[in-house]
Amino acid sequence: MLEVTGIKVRYGSITALQDVSFRVNEGEIVTLIGANGAGKTTGLHTISGLLPLSGGTISFMGQKLDGRKPEDIVRMGIAHSPEGRRVFSGMSVQENLEIGATPWRRRRDSIDDDLERVYALFPRLAERRAQLAWSMSGGEQQMLAVGRALMGRPKLLLLDEPSLGLAPIIVEQLFDKIVSINKLGVTILLVEQNAAMALSVATRGYLLENGRVVLEDVTERLTAHPLVKEAYLGG
Repeated sequence: MLEVTGIKVRYGSITALQDVSFRVNEGEIVTLIGANGAGKTTGLHTISGLLPLSGGTISFMGQKLDGRKPEDIVRMGIAHSPEGRRVFSGMSVQENLEIGATPWRRRRDSIDDDLERVYALFPRLAERRAQLAWSMSGGEQQMLAVGRALMGRPKLLLLDEPSLGLAPIIVEQLFDKIVSINKLGVTILLVEQNAAMALSVATRGYLLENGRVVLEDVTERLTAHPLVKEAYLGG
């Protein structure tokens, strides 16, 4: 579904990603793990069209993404739930979700169907549909960010650090929802510093260090690899 081949991304004179390649097959949960600053978020921003490529190629379902505008990439079927949630704090839960409904889905019946699908997945959002986003807990805001991304009916969902700043019990609940979303037919590329949680739900994974892929494998073997165990799973 997604093929990233030898990409290079720069911030001015700084190279953030160097010759990075990975793939995501339809139906998978694939995770990019690594320390803060390894280049994981940069990778998602590049796929979404928010950062330009300095080299390499990205294709989605056989079509090149290079040079496309972010809105065109969304239209192709990729949605991005960003790091830090980025909900619209002065808007209600329902207004945030409606903004996630892409323009070609704005027929009233279609939006209603999508809203009910998100509310079924996250019942707490249904209970708080009129509540302003700023007044919600971090976990609720993260549910809202993921729900907003789902309103566009993506084929591929990019999740950037969904566990950031959340209590362990909320993280477990959220990752259960990520598995549920995948079972509904949404392919997922997951960026996550919590390597243990990411590897527990993913099919395959890639370890990024200093802007390069240094390991790739199915998650069972990645979890057992000495480098991953020592640096990311507490030995």
